[in-house]
Amino acid sequence: ATTAPKAADLSIPDPLEVFESIDTNGDGVLSKEEFLAALDQLSLDELVSISKSLSRNELSRHTDEDEEVSLGALVGHRLVTMADVTISKIFPAGFGWQMFSVLADNAGHQADSLPFFLYTGAGDFCGVWTGHFAFSMVKKAFGVSISPLKEAQTGLLLATAAFCSGFVWQPTVNALQALNLSFNQCALGTVAACGTAFFIGLRGGRFAYGGLMEGVESASYANLKADVGLSLSIGGATGCFVGTDISFGDANWLRPVVGIEESFSTMLGQVKAGTSTSLGFVAFQTVQSFVVPRGKCWVD
Repeated sequence: ATTAPKAADLSIPDPLEVFESIDTNGDGVLSKEEFLAALDQLSLDELVSISKSLSRNELSRHTDEDEEVSLGALVGHRLVTMADVTISKIFPAGFGWQMFSVLADNAGHQADSLPFFLYTGAGDFCGVWTGHFAFSMVKKAFGVSISPLKEAQTGLLLATAAFCSGFVWQPTVNALQALNLSFNQCALGTVAACGTAFFIGLRGGRFAYGGLMEGVESASYANLKADVGLSLSIGGATGCFVGTDISFGDANWLRPVVGIEESFSTMLGQVKAGTSTSLGFVAFQTVQSFVVPRGKCWVD
């Protein structure tokens, strides 16, 4: 009889080889009996290894080598991914929101009306989807293996969530200002409201698209935790976006950096808007990159 390998020697083999070893009759279908027979042959160490991999949602690519990555390399990877997301989605989201707010204003819709909220939500949607897909195609042109269809589907998921946060941003700020709250209080309230709206949109998108689109992962406990982390950083982006509102006067300490003055051109206003969301996202995500444990951050 063969003995099970020691825990230190465990690795995850090729999935096809595993399937073929379990599929004893070679019919390409696993029966309950075949599965239970294979399960009986696993050692406790192997079961623990598989359980750990499943909990991290990385069964197909996790190895012991991942555990040995230095803290510097881990943080570096997180920051690179953060930059990728900022360029491809966060800046375009703010840019798109501001662009569509101008379109709404030109169409005669006031900033306290439902059509205005729909316009700006659509601006966030278009900015995120377009930015994500365009950036993916640029990477594909440089030799990165990318499926355009899958990226379009992933973009749809993120854009759906962005519509939700973009839709609630203006009514949230309106309500908080009506309560005579300070700039800081309004910004923090916006972080909470828009971060929550993004999370609801993200989870809803997973339930709606997950079973239909290969590029969208269905809702699970593993991606629930990841979605919370991403939504928190999106909340930071929307909170910093409050800095574009010059109606707070000198209390708006972000005004010198991202405030959209009446004298600004439409294009400059859109760039300022994209800059504000980028700064907020980077601030919140940088903290996550340094303090969230290994394997627990949404970019890992």
